[in-house]
Amino acid sequence: MAEFDPAAELLYDPLFETPPDTVIRDKPGRGFWGKAVVRKTAFVLVLTLFVGVTIALSVNSLTKARFHYEETDGGWRLVEFNAAKTDAVLMADAVYDEDDVLQEGKTLTSIRTFAVCGNEYTSFIFVGKDVKELPNTAFYSCKSLLAVLVDPRNPYYADDGGVLYRLEDGAPAELLLYPACNDLYRAMLTLGEARPGTKAEAETFAERAKALDARGDEEAAEGEGSWWEAQEKHYPDPGFYALSPEESAAMLSALTYDILPGVTVIGEMAFAECKTLYGVNIPEGVTDVATMAFFKCPNLRAFDLPDSLRTIGSDGFSYCAKVTDIFIPAGVTSVGHHAFWGCDGADEIRMACAEADAPLTGQDWLPKKRKLFLHDVPVVYDQQRRAEG
Repeated sequence: MAEFDPAAELLYDPLFETPPDTVIRDKPGRGFWGKAVVRKTAFVLVLTLFVGVTIALSVNSLTKARFHYEETDGGWRLVEFNAAKTDAVLMADAVYDEDDVLQEGKTLTSIRTFAVCGNEYTSFIFVGKDVKELPNTAFYSCKSLLAVLVDPRNPYYADDGGVLYRLEDGAPAELLLYPACNDLYRAMLTLGEARPGTKAEAETFAERAKALDARGDEEAAEGEGSWWEAQEKHYPDPGFYALSPEESAAMLSALTYDILPGVTVIGEMAFAECKTLYGVNIPEGVTDVATMAFFKCPNLRAFDLPDSLRTIGSDGFSYCAKVTDIFIPAGVTSVGHHAFWGCDGADEIRMACAEADAPLTGQDWLPKKRKLFLHDVPVVYDQQRRAEG
């Protein structure tokens, strides 16, 4: 009997008893396409095409122009802005070439949807007096944006402390965009910084704002953690840490935003993914909270929906996990799908109306809680607004 060799047994695999055939050969019965030379040629062509497309896409991504404009009726539209790390400021007040040289005779009148989407570097955007088309999502997901500053002569748009509004008859009618870092901009104004009026002033302002923000993130000598950690855990905690009492008070007050009176619409994605929004005061007169208006505001603690409200859009407040009290006024007639999905801090949804008069609701509009299984948060009818404090 042959001696048992464990190593040999472990290395043996019947699948590879005969080495696999890696050579491309003719396949009889398949005609022209069965010829080895044809199959080899097709393989090489496909491989070459794939490599060529990959290289072309890579080169294109590396050589994209900073500005892309297109001519429109009576003016020019900013189609795309690809920021470099040095682009702390975007001048959307005119048409510029790649060297930031003003193009005479070209008037910027519109900005395309998502023209400045996902920008990580830009802190300020200046909107010129002639811009009359500026959609809600033109500046979506700009992570470092402090403020959108609109030329006071623009009859269509304006800003309030860097928050962008659409005007009707000269008055704010719709909140279009709350910049991701606007709280820091407003805190700086409270501390005495002047509103920047030029690109150079805005660049200096941005550097000072970054320095203040960085000190808020510094750990205290006693190891108590940062000012921001204090807010996430114990808002509203003065938590001076590396900040002066005046700086801490300014930053704390800026975590809540008061929407301007007269506004009727909070626009699509207006506050979406704003991590430093802790409270918002919605005035009487607002009738619509649009789709994803407060989508993924992870630190939003409180909002008070006015009696004038009629519609809450899809994902209007979804993933606002720290909100604990949700009261829906009697005038609301529709609540979109996933409107409060992920608002897991709430134990119930309170409605002013009777159950027979409940608004139309979309799929999965309620938050869910986990006990043994996930279940919808209950809706309680005939409720009253809770007194402040």
